[in-house]
Order: sequence, then C-alpha cells, then structure tokens
Amino acid sequence: MGEIVGVADLDYYVVMEGGGRAAAVVVEEFVLAGDHTAAGLASAAWTAGGWGPSLSRRMRSDPDLRARVVFATRVGAAEAFRVLGGGELPGEAELRRRLRDYDALNAAPPLRLGLTDTPYYRILFAGEPADESAHPGLRRIGNGVAWCVDITAPEGTNVGSELRAARDAMRRNGLIPVTVERFY
Repeated sequence: MGEIVGVADLDYYVVMEGGGRAAAVVVEEFVLAGDHTAAGLASAAWTAGGWGPSLSRRMRSDPDLRARVVFATRVGAAEAFRVLGGGELPGEAELRRRLRDYDALNAAPPLRLGLTDTPYYRILFAGEPADESAHPGLRRIGNGVAWCVDITAPEGTNVGSELRAARDAMRRNGLIPVTVERFY
C-alpha cells in the first residue's frame, strides 16, 4: 500500500429532512496511500446545533438515512450551511481541522488474485445510482449488495485524477464512495 501521501479533495453532502429542507451538512475527505488506495475517511457534520459527530458511517450503512443524502458542490454545501445557521462556510483548511471523526480503511497490500498481470482499482459505492449507464464501468457486485467501478492502471501510471473523476461522477449519480482498493 505505501505510506500515506495525501488527501483527496473535500466531498460535501447535504442530508435532507421532510419538506426538502437541509438537516445537516457532511464534509468528508479520503486519506490516500501512495498507491491511491483509501487508507481512511475523515469527516464531520454540521447541523443547526453546530459541529457534531459525523454521519459518514451511517450514510453508507443505513438505507433510510442514505435515501435523504444528496451530493453537494461546495457552493451547495455553503448554502445549506447558511440555512442551518452556520453563516459563511469555513475555508478548506479550517474545515479539515473540523474533520475529527476518522474511520481507518483497508491498510493491507493489494490483493493478488492472479487474474491479471495489470493492476486495477476498484471503487466501492453504497446506494442506488440515478442512472446505471452513467459510467461504462459501473456494475453491481456482492450479490447486488453494492456497486463498483473498476479502473485498470498499469504499474507506474498516475491514476489519481481518473479515480477522483470516477468518484465524483458516481457521487453526482447518487452513490456514496465507500473505499478504493487495488487488485491484481
């Protein structure tokens, strides 16, 4: 896997309540290992009561909550933040200081299944896509329990931007990324 080398861009979600009103803003960032696999997920949530425990884990595991979660751009998250009494959404540096909930993800070396000589990445998603044809590699796995996108990346290829683009496309499509793993 390699050492932790960086973080992905911040991801924003808005949790809705009845009547189409915002109930919470969730801010997340994947912590990435040197090979672009996800080593952890740092997160926080803002509600009308202020900063509190993140909803990130529940968003991925609770279908009822997940049904109320919508993708947000920074602009959309800032609007929801204002509506919830937060004022101006802090800059990214300040938001990162608020990401106090941390879930460690897979720290194992890439799985060597022996199926191919070329490594590939699998981005695993929770939820249901709005459009199953939104990405050519989107497919169901685990007896229909989850969705994934596989991206082939020969050794030495910088695949970071392609992984980010696929995560963002699927987030806009209603899915929530769970992890990024690497296989052979």
